[in-house]
Amino acid sequence: MKNNCIYFAEGKCEERLLNALKEYPQKIQSGRVKVFNVVQKLLPKSQLVTIQTGTTVVLVFDTDVPNTEVLRENISRLKTFCSKIRLVFLSQVLNLEDELVRCSDIKSVVELTHSKSNKDFKRDFCSMTNVRYVLDRVNLNVKTLWTENAPSPFGFIEKNSDVIKLL
Repeated sequence: MKNNCIYFAEGKCEERLLNALKEYPQKIQSGRVKVFNVVQKLLPKSQLVTIQTGTTVVLVFDTDVPNTEVLRENISRLKTFCSKIRLVFLSQVLNLEDELVRCSDIKSVVELTHSKSNKDFKRDFCSMTNVRYVLDRVNLNVKTLWTENAPSPFGFIEKNSDVIKLL
């Protein structure tokens, strides 16, 4: 059976990061990327029933806001409505910017995009055309990406990011 993969990414920047890491040579498993914040919104049942048996479902989310009720419900819904899926959690501690700084040679995210301020980073990152080149240039270590212990409200999340890494 072919192992399908679908990523639910918190935002456009996470979508850009995931798509860049899927470029040759691949650092993560291929799959569709959908922008959907699983910490803030419930996955609609109509979308859940379209997920095929045996699919790897990857949830990408920040952990800077300690509210986990919606995330817990989404996990429950995935387990209820989807047959024989594998759930993978890419928890960003505390957010995407912190992950990128922690796992690369930069000391601030503005070094990555040459943004004027941290506030401009997301806009500039999402508009970059050469994301993979920039990530390689700052020596992004995918092996350490998404491996930090999340804050205690997210303690129920399994640390299993290695499942989708191709290193």
